[in-house]
Amino acid sequence: MKPTRKLSSYVLLVGVMGLSIVGGVVAYQIYSASVKSQTTAEQSTAIKPLDGVINQSTIDGLRKRTVYTDSEMGSLINAPPTLEATESSVVGAESTNSAITQQ
Repeated sequence: MKPTRKLSSYVLLVGVMGLSIVGGVVAYQIYSASVKSQTTAEQSTAIKPLDGVINQSTIDGLRKRTVYTDSEMGSLINAPPTLEATESSVVGAESTNSAITQQ
């Protein structure tokens, strides 16, 4: 009985060592992913830093903008839709007319 007990303790030791190695690798992967930058090199070159400077033309544009009242905005939002003939509706009407005349 002693040899099987010795073998089972070695199997247990190897199993615990394997699990600890796998746990260490997983922990390192999690740490590496959390520390690594999420932006690629192309994205970092494309991102422009905010300099905090407001252009004078932007300020002038804000001063000259049109201010709408609530009633004007309501009339613009609730405007009745206009009917426009699209190319697909004209083509559909022509094909319907040609089908009627062929009968």
